[in-house]
Amino acid sequence: MPEYKCKAFINARFDVVWQKLLEKIEHPEKYVQGIRHVEILENENNHLLRILQFEDDKWQELKELIVHDKSSGIIVYRLVDHPYFQGETINICRTTNQVYQSELEYEINWKLKDQNSKESNDDIYYSEQALQLAINEIKRISEETETNYQ
Repeated sequence: MPEYKCKAFINARFDVVWQKLLEKIEHPEKYVQGIRHVEILENENNHLLRILQFEDDKWQELKELIVHDKSSGIIVYRLVDHPYFQGETINICRTTNQVYQSELEYEINWKLKDQNSKESNDDIYYSEQALQLAINEIKRISEETETNYQ
């Protein structure tokens, strides 16, 4: 997967978006399409270790170590023991100068372990689309939640 970033402004307070990002760690199927099963291996105060299995058999299961820090607004999903890729996905949530608006950035930094291998353009396109859909879904859910709070 390539390095790719996408950003969205969300009409919701930081705490609302942060709560949804934390919920997405344990229940990603609510926010990301195509997830069949999540197994939580370890769940501590500031980190979690999980395995994701996908509906599409083309996608290998992922083992991720997830570390989050509310004070910086950062959640890092680091790949663990993946046969082809190494790297991380980062979610960054920031406040803006408007109370009911937050900025959310998703960044994927995966590299092939075998430097002689090359990804197909279809795989790159699908990865970018999946990241964009994920940020749009967290935006939609956060904004709905904020509306219900007001």
